[in-house]
Amino acid sequence: MSQTHDVAEYLSSFVNSLYRHGADHAVICPGSRSTPLALALQRSRQIRSYVLIDERSAAFFAVGIAKQCGRPVILLSTSGTAAANFLPAVVESFWGHVPLIVLTADRPPERRDSGASQTIDQVALYGTHTKWFQDMPIADGSQDLNRFAWVTAARAMHYAMKDPKGPVHLNFPFREPLLIDPLPKVSMFQEVKRIAPATAEIGREDRDEIAHSLSLFRHGLILAGPGFMGHALDQILELSQKLTWPVFADPLSNIRGRDDRIIGTYDAFLRVSGQNLPPVECVIRLGAPMTSKALNLYIKESWIYSIDGENSYREPQLQSGRIIEGSLPDVMSGLSKALNPLPINSDPEWYSFWQQRHKTMLRLFHKRLNEPDEASEPYLYYHLGNLLRNSGPAEVFVSNSMPVRDLDTFTQNPGPLRFWGNRGANGIDGIVSTAMGIASITPYAQTILIIGDLAFYHDMNGLFAAVKYQLNILIIVINNDGGGIFSFLPQGQLEDHEFEVLFGTPHGLSFEHAAFLYQAAYRLAKTPDELRQSMGELLTISGLRILEWQVPTRKENVSRHTNVWS
Repeated sequence: MSQTHDVAEYLSSFVNSLYRHGADHAVICPGSRSTPLALALQRSRQIRSYVLIDERSAAFFAVGIAKQCGRPVILLSTSGTAAANFLPAVVESFWGHVPLIVLTADRPPERRDSGASQTIDQVALYGTHTKWFQDMPIADGSQDLNRFAWVTAARAMHYAMKDPKGPVHLNFPFREPLLIDPLPKVSMFQEVKRIAPATAEIGREDRDEIAHSLSLFRHGLILAGPGFMGHALDQILELSQKLTWPVFADPLSNIRGRDDRIIGTYDAFLRVSGQNLPPVECVIRLGAPMTSKALNLYIKESWIYSIDGENSYREPQLQSGRIIEGSLPDVMSGLSKALNPLPINSDPEWYSFWQQRHKTMLRLFHKRLNEPDEASEPYLYYHLGNLLRNSGPAEVFVSNSMPVRDLDTFTQNPGPLRFWGNRGANGIDGIVSTAMGIASITPYAQTILIIGDLAFYHDMNGLFAAVKYQLNILIIVINNDGGGIFSFLPQGQLEDHEFEVLFGTPHGLSFEHAAFLYQAAYRLAKTPDELRQSMGELLTISGLRILEWQVPTRKENVSRHTNVWS
């Protein structure tokens, strides 16, 4: 057989195995050395392919798809620096527990370390930020290698999906010629069966010991961190009622606003009176750490029970306590049952103490943010549910830096909105592209992206996907002419001439021309009335839409935040 046939048969085994084990989306970046894999993926009738030019943007697009569909997405690049441009998204995938199958094409071994063009060291290119790496052999027409390709694809899918989910990397060297024959039909190889242990459940002895410990604490909190917690809402509220501990819910938990007993104003009232509040003896945290820095500082000395169903270690404050692995609803329900016969030592005033502060802060928000005469960043987040009330159920992706923090502080009653964020590495790169990936899986639903001006500028290439694949997405760009978050940090105390150059980084840009370049409907809003009117107009149309919300200076933004919670 010819080389072109051997490679086609080898890759047919590989691609068919990926599909059989659950991969049905691929993001392909154009290039020469990756031609065999690109053709194999494109010719596969079962796998839907997207082709995007910018590797960094394409990789975050794949992250967005994987977030939305919950299964590994195939990501392909050619050799050299093209593969290196995947690194930021691979890092986010690793720390955010997002499954990816990263495929990089490479020169054959005899061309490596020889000065050949577009050739770099791609062996374990992403270092410790992948769960598994394999440097693939070159096809030689043998059934053994075809079987190896099948089994390797199955292993890659298994490792990507095994908790904690994440990226795997397979590096494929190819010799010329790079064109391949049409994919032949290949017989499926016998599966390698995995026998997993029975579903891990917390042992009765451990459960009873934890329940006894919880019953002794007088002052405790239940924290619902980023990650979809709706499937365990009943169990969360039941345990809260048993212990009479309040529930503080991060906006990315997607349970805030779903029950009046859930508290979402903690970030604001901890900024007001955090130093004067009684210490918390114990917290039960569900999932990832909370977004609110004020809250994390407040509980840093508390004993913690971290319930983590993803087999992950996420304790950046190195608190004393225990990590409990297992299904969130099962663990919470089991603890509630174990508490039934026990006397609860909780302070009887503790629950109402926090509920009263929550209601006071809600009244303060209403008074100071209900109908201001001037634009402000808090205004958008406080009114987000009302501004989007005509959108129906919507996927709302919120950028890192100030947007996710303002969402945490000010958005209390989001309505039928589901929130997303890239909270693995918490960077601002690839935000537009990730949101596009989410929009690609729900093309007929409304996807909203809320993003700062610097993050938008950083990933404007991501807008290309909306044009090419006719995605339905509304982007709200909050333009305060620079890095707004630094004004809230110690760097804000620097003299203006140093602060502006190194941290404020004003750009002086308006984004109307970016909208024109990518054929987007565009509105500019500078007042609350213009914001409401523009939002209403853009929600009535589909496709790519950009709403630029020009807000006051960064110094004024600090003042307006302080005025709300002072």
